[in-house]
Amino acid sequence: MREVLALLSDSKFHSGEELGEALGVTRAAVWKRLKKLETFGITVHSVKGRGYRIPEPIILLEEARLRSAGVDPSVAIDIPFETPSTNDVLKQKVALGARLPALVVTEHQTQGKGRRGRVWESGVAKNITMSFAWKFEQGPSVVEGLSLAVGVVIAQVLRRLGVSNPGLKWPNDIHVDGHKICGILLELVADQDVCRVIIGIGLNVESTTEQQKRVDQPWTDLTSRLSYTPDRNDIIAQITQGLVEMCEVFEKGKGLEHYHSQWQALDILYNQPVTVYSGVRQQVGIARGVDENGALKLETNEGVELLHGGEISVRKQ
Repeated sequence: MREVLALLSDSKFHSGEELGEALGVTRAAVWKRLKKLETFGITVHSVKGRGYRIPEPIILLEEARLRSAGVDPSVAIDIPFETPSTNDVLKQKVALGARLPALVVTEHQTQGKGRRGRVWESGVAKNITMSFAWKFEQGPSVVEGLSLAVGVVIAQVLRRLGVSNPGLKWPNDIHVDGHKICGILLELVADQDVCRVIIGIGLNVESTTEQQKRVDQPWTDLTSRLSYTPDRNDIIAQITQGLVEMCEVFEKGKGLEHYHSQWQALDILYNQPVTVYSGVRQQVGIARGVDENGALKLETNEGVELLHGGEISVRKQ
């Protein structure tokens, strides 16, 4: 599927015969692959005597592009065209003793996981679905507050791209003017001495109509914010570079302390009345920022309570 999409990525017409020769398959097999592309939500124009084309040019994810954009040679790269979950791909690699740090990106994630069991819709060759893994020799305690630092890294990348007013919503969402643009999901593979962290990131670059229909909250994407569609390879490279630097800071024991003031400056819930949902329990209070470990400080009539991440959802009142 990746090969046929790559051939059509220039948005020019290509005959079935030309595509068949390039792919080493029959014209009937080409037709089947084009129909499969359409099931992914990709429009394919067919004109008798001219061939097939897709409406807009696309830039696919490529290791060469990622390297030239700045992904360090020390980071292993894997780019499956389609996968249920990039986090799961990395978990399998970790279980097999793969070299870390490692990066997995895909054009189409079919069963992406968000927090609280939600599904992350990614589209095909439209958005960024990536996972990054790092090995911490110091054990699990060193990564406390790491998800908040990831949010700071992504907000910084968005600002460099020209996105104005990015904000962070505890514990791990990035918003622009109250609309979600990115989500983060951390998973730990830890034993007593070593902790491997898998950082999953879903960033809206150019959202599809199908994706829009399935999202149950205000959202936005980079294309609508920037009035052009940036190269996903460049964005992934910037995020990866920021994650490497962040993990090195945590390795030195500085952790969230290094990012705390930056996070607070981007906190869209600070001093806002909120409702906190945890299972069947609901709490109402005022969000007073986060402590040095990344816990949300919720002020209620009973005082200030510290809330840690996990199966907790926070909404502005």
